[in-house]
Formats: sequence, structure tokens, C-alpha cells
Amino acid sequence: MTEPEFKYDDYGFNSNNSIAIIWSIDDVRDTIEDSFKGLELTDDECMKVLRHVDKKYDAEWGVGWENIRDAIEFCFEDKLEELEKNDD
Repeated sequence: MTEPEFKYDDYGFNSNNSIAIIWSIDDVRDTIEDSFKGLELTDDECMKVLRHVDKKYDAEWGVGWENIRDAIEFCFEDKLEELEKNDD
């Protein structure tokens, strides 16, 4: 099996000397589907979630689904409260 190649020219990192773990807006949407039914976010709003994760995660533990859920709750608390009101 051939390993995927990546290249970060500006930093000298590439698939021969580094690995890259990628989280995308699709992962944010998967988390919404699993945990926040009815919440709809734009691509830009999903990127806001990923930027929050990038700033706040603990490098000792890495990034996981819980980090994405927490970031959605932090970034879009008002939208989630509104959804909850509408469910009542």
C-alpha cells in the first residue's frame, strides 16, 4: 500500500519526515449529525469550530471528537439554546 504524500514546503515537512492528522468541516458536520440534531452551520462556521479546536486543544492529549463537540457548544451556544427552546 502506498502512503499518501503531503508537502509543507514552507516548513520543510513532508511525507518522508512527518505525519499530518487532518480534521475537516465534514468531521464537524458528522459531529453535528451525531450530537446536535437540527443544528445547521455554514462552511465558515464549521471552520470557526476547527479554529477554536486548534487554539484550545491540549497537545498532550491531541484532538478527538469530544474537542469538536465542546467547540461547537462554545462557538454556537446561542444557536443550540434556540434549538432547545424550539424543541419544547
